[in-house]
Amino acid sequence: MSDTVPPALPPQPPVMPPGPPPGGAASGTTTLPWETPGYPALEALFETAKLFLTKPSEAFARMPATGDLGRPLLYAIVFGWVGVIASQLYGIVLRGAMWNFLPGMDRAGGLAVPTGVSIGLMVVAPILVVIGLFVGAAIVHLFLLLVGGATAGFGATLRTMAYASTTQVVQVIPFCGGFVAAIWALVLEIVGLAIVHRTTQGKAALAVLLPVALCCVCIAVAFALAGAAIWAAFKGLQ
Repeated sequence: MSDTVPPALPPQPPVMPPGPPPGGAASGTTTLPWETPGYPALEALFETAKLFLTKPSEAFARMPATGDLGRPLLYAIVFGWVGVIASQLYGIVLRGAMWNFLPGMDRAGGLAVPTGVSIGLMVVAPILVVIGLFVGAAIVHLFLLLVGGATAGFGATLRTMAYASTTQVVQVIPFCGGFVAAIWALVLEIVGLAIVHRTTQGKAALAVLLPVALCCVCIAVAFALAGAAIWAAFKGLQ
């Protein structure tokens, strides 16, 4: 019998749970083009947007869950700004078309105020986008904590919401663009939160949809109370 000692087996790598590691992109994949140093800016913006719109699961798996928030915020500002400009321009055109059907009205004076408001919104859109992003992410992260789905920090939720704003580009489509963008953003948020926080899509959906449902209920109650007050005032005049 030979006295040769067989070589020791190399150490086996630890078995990792499914999903991307908490500190960055999924193993074996590269990070997002938008967050890759040295990547041409316009090309990175286009490639990242295409990735989130066509392969959202892969995109969120490649998204770092931690790190500097500057790039995700800038990304959200770009697409949010595009959405605001598109919606406000369509609003100006639509108001102008409707005003042409009102005979005897001062078209220039009647359109001056709403047009000025639209232009003002386009100017301050970047600030509004950032404020809305932080407020929305805080609300979603709170509900994610309540349903037991938050396994990463607030920064991960903020990053997910920022990249989900890619859908704002759909607002360039007249009439239905805003509605499609909003629904699509909800879908991306659910997919992204489930991947980044390593939770179920059910918990992610609850965290995203419960605030929307509560908002709708509050609006319905407000309209009901306003209607009741108007009806009571009308009855009092009789």
